Amino acid sequence: MRSGRRLARLGALPALAATGLLCSCGSATPSAAHLLQEAGRTMATSSYRLTGGDRAGQAKVSFSLRQLPSGAFSGEVEFSVPPSPVLSTEVVSLGSRVWVLSAAALAQLGITSLPGNLNPATTWVLQPSSVGVRYQQSVAPFVGSGLEATLEKLAAGRPQVSAAEYSGAAAWRLSEKGRAGEDLTIYLQRQPLRVLQLQVSGPDGFAIRYSSFGQVAEVTPPPPAQVYVPPTPAPGA
Repeated sequence: MRSGRRLARLGALPALAATGLLCSCGSATPSAAHLLQEAGRTMATSSYRLTGGDRAGQAKVSFSLRQLPSGAFSGEVEFSVPPSPVLSTEVVSLGSRVWVLSAAALAQLGITSLPGNLNPATTWVLQPSSVGVRYQQSVAPFVGSGLEATLEKLAAGRPQVSAAEYSGAAAWRLSEKGRAGEDLTIYLQRQPLRVLQLQVSGPDGFAIRYSSFGQVAEVTPPPPAQVYVPPTPAPGA
């Protein structure tokens, strides 16, 4: 009798062991809300690159930015409306300072030369604080805490979560199609949980893609010799 009971207990061990292994592997699919929260948290502590564009009729804009957790960023923006030439602008934002390099933009303002014989084609212009803030605000919905809020809006419906693989890593895939036609897709590595790829696309060529996580080393200001600082207007001017 004792040996029979012992054999029965031994026979149950494989099933118990399998149950323990399944529990330890974390086989339960996490909720979309949890993955969105973790995506926002890990993005806020990582550097990355974001590229994308949009269009309205014949007007088309494309951009490429490098972002640091501190909020500093640098990048390029191209805007075109045929038959006009492409308007190319480079931007660097560090703290409260924003520099812009765009000879075409200066030319549109009627500025073809700068004091000190500075070349408009290679000279960065330090922006007035009110203008610099507008550049920073244009990026805010897609980075830092602004990105987390944007992701929550895009996934306000019923996002789907499924097991997946991304670049050879076990991952979770979160996807959602918004009411306005936007598609949100996020791949998060399971262990440790972190964003591997994030992209948003929509009608009329709208797209944003995040990549190169943790690979942006720094954002540096333009060389002082290539910077023009406009005179500060007198009070009441």
